[in-house]
Amino acid sequence: MKAFKLSTLITLGIPYIVFFFAPIAAALAGLGVLIFADVITGCKAAKVRGEEIQSNRMARTVSKIIFYSIAIILSRVMEVVFIDFIPVAQITAGYIAIVEFKSNIENIGSITGVDIWKHLMKKIEGWSKRT
Repeated sequence: MKAFKLSTLITLGIPYIVFFFAPIAAALAGLGVLIFADVITGCKAAKVRGEEIQSNRMARTVSKIIFYSIAIILSRVMEVVFIDFIPVAQITAGYIAIVEFKSNIENIGSITGVDIWKHLMKKIEGWSKRT
């Protein structure tokens, strides 16, 4: 006797998976955008600096996409199963996003000669002193 039919598992399982991962879908998509932008800005910055574009650095992009996504998915599992009072997935995704954002800004600085990160930090310090 079968406990479940395959069609029942699929019918019940797909909505559960969608529901489970829906809160991190935007984070995963945003991460993809940041990494893609990092590849573009990184290649241009390397060209401006006169560096050769190397395949091993390009291969690192695939690893970042895979392992950053795994980190966010595991964080979602921790959040739902173990620590429901802390937004673990948001914190993890936010940290990774800041790292990738900073990398993009540094690359743009190499391309344009404008240190945007330094200007952002001055603004943030100014805002923090007001409170």
